[in-house]
Amino acid sequence: MRPARHGREAGVALAVVVWFIAGMSLLVAGIVSRATVDTQLAQAHLFRAQAEAAGDGAINLLMADVLEGRFASSGDVPAASYRLGAFTVRVLAMPTAALVDVNTAPLPQLARLFREYDTAAGDEARALAASVVEWRRSGGQQPPRPARFDVVEDLLQVEGMTRTRLDDIRHMVTASGGAASGGAPRLAWVAARSPAAVVRAGLPEGAPSRRQAQPVSGASSYRVDALVEAGDRYWLRRRWVELGAGWGSSLPWATRRVEPARVIGGGA
Repeated sequence: MRPARHGREAGVALAVVVWFIAGMSLLVAGIVSRATVDTQLAQAHLFRAQAEAAGDGAINLLMADVLEGRFASSGDVPAASYRLGAFTVRVLAMPTAALVDVNTAPLPQLARLFREYDTAAGDEARALAASVVEWRRSGGQQPPRPARFDVVEDLLQVEGMTRTRLDDIRHMVTASGGAASGGAPRLAWVAARSPAAVVRAGLPEGAPSRRQAQPVSGASSYRVDALVEAGDRYWLRRRWVELGAGWGSSLPWATRRVEPARVIGGGA
């Protein structure tokens, strides 16, 4: 009987050892995984910081070139490529007047925007446009109170609007300084100059080089996009800029809003 009991005790001891080894393995795996995650997070923060620094520098260079009259008013939008340290940054300044103003655009214009560029809208485009107009009228409150979208992301307060839908039209719209309510923004023209389009096809053809360009006139408000390749990804750094010195700024333009750098696609 004793050998059998010893056999059972040995089996229990072996099971305990096995479970202990398994537990330690999971613990070690968790530590390694955490270290890997921490390293990845640290790298992501580093790449974002690099993209923001390089993007901001390139945006300032482009705006300086705009003010020095290096871009033709009859040509394309101000766009150029700059080398900053280890980064080549492509920058494009889209006049906000070319964008759809979500605060003033009439229902038919909004419906066309959603129908042509919101992949999820389809037959719901007009209803979604009507929801935007209704939100402007009521602010989503009872009793109704007229309201404005302070930033493009405020569209998420509209019934039926989702993050996916917002991302589909984000590069086509503005919350201030857009096309007049009676105007008709060239949506396809704007879409061809979106960050994703620039990543795929490069800067617009015909965009003047720094040596060939002539003065630009008319536009005083821009959405300036800087595309930086860092960590095998393309990062978008976006600033909303108005010509004219702003309070507390030594530069001859004022930055009205800065968007954190975000990934928009894989690198080469």
